Amino acid sequence: MSHAYVTTLLVAVVLAFAVRLLVPVLPVRRYVVRLSGPDVLVLIVGAAALVLHCGAMFFRASVASWPLGPSTVRVVDPMGTASITWYALGAALIVFALRRQHPALAIVVAASLAVVGYTMYDGGPLRTHLDAIFTTVILLAATVALFADPPWRGRSVPTGASAP
Repeated sequence: MSHAYVTTLLVAVVLAFAVRLLVPVLPVRRYVVRLSGPDVLVLIVGAAALVLHCGAMFFRASVASWPLGPSTVRVVDPMGTASITWYALGAALIVFALRRQHPALAIVVAASLAVVGYTMYDGGPLRTHLDAIFTTVILLAATVALFADPPWRGRSVPTGASAP
């Protein structure tokens, strides 16, 4: 994974959130669900776990220089049961945090995370795995940016309900 790849991915995520701010009709209020404070925390912890998992695999030297970094690399890099468990728990936290979103959104994010997990451990080409990561990050960013409100926003209208 190159620094150009990571930079491009970060720019794409920023653009997803910028679209929400710049396009007046977004988010479509009918489908927006307000995340609770605990949901936001769970989402952040799950995303951080996956970022750290990727960092331990693709940027070993950088992660190893952090406190607890060497042990993180030793757990994740061999791609054994502990690595799979780490990935699965991070992905599960993200899906759990998005459980109140429209079911189609939660299913797409969950399926995309499953594809990343599959391509990580199936022994296939790295390019396929990197494409899966890129797609998943964009889908997750778009889901949060376009269909979720933060806890400090007013009440949200549940999917399929009419505004009062």
